[in-house]
Amino acid sequence: MKILSINISEPKKIVFNNKELVSSIYKKPVKGEVQITENGIIGDKQADLTVHGGYEKAVYGYSYSHYQTWSQQMNQDYSNEYGLVGENLTIDNFDERTLFIGDEITVSDCILKITQPRIPCYKLGIKMKERKFPQLFSQSGNVGAYMKVIKPGKISEGDEITITKQEKNSMTVFEIMQLLYKDIKNIDQMKIALDIDSLTEEIKEKFRERLLKLGDFSSV
Repeated sequence: MKILSINISEPKKIVFNNKELVSSIYKKPVKGEVQITENGIIGDKQADLTVHGGYEKAVYGYSYSHYQTWSQQMNQDYSNEYGLVGENLTIDNFDERTLFIGDEITVSDCILKITQPRIPCYKLGIKMKERKFPQLFSQSGNVGAYMKVIKPGKISEGDEITITKQEKNSMTVFEIMQLLYKDIKNIDQMKIALDIDSLTEEIKEKFRERLLKLGDFSSV
């Protein structure tokens, strides 16, 4: 795997349905070396830390291989629009089907750990100019992954990425998304997910709430 682009932004005002909103989803590529701290990439700021950013979701990676899929579905050419879905790192082949929660990846002298899939909010639909896009995005499973910073460091466009450590008894990013949006009554798999140490409490709480609704109280 290789970083094709590093993308950052500061919160900006946008107008939607005659309402003024603030979002950091409009990320743009930056050249040269960037510093990553435990809070993310220096120069990148989030508008709403309740849904984006923070220690557990400091860096968001997304696969460039999905750009072609969205170009076809949306009848648009996104091939040169790095930061398309608001990702910090556009990576050539960041495959949710082979990346496991808890995987540690090394980039230059920096170490990141995968903690959860991206859960899109409505602002992604605004950026993509399609109200239903967040739903399409989620249902596809091609959502990328959030990562926390295990070891701060400096990275650059073109840096190679290697998986250097895997968590035992984990699940892939894609499998977690399937449980969240498709396989929503799979009690056994949700219980397995709750035992994954590196999975964020945000996602675990979604599973706990759903298990309660399904009548399973063993995980409370």
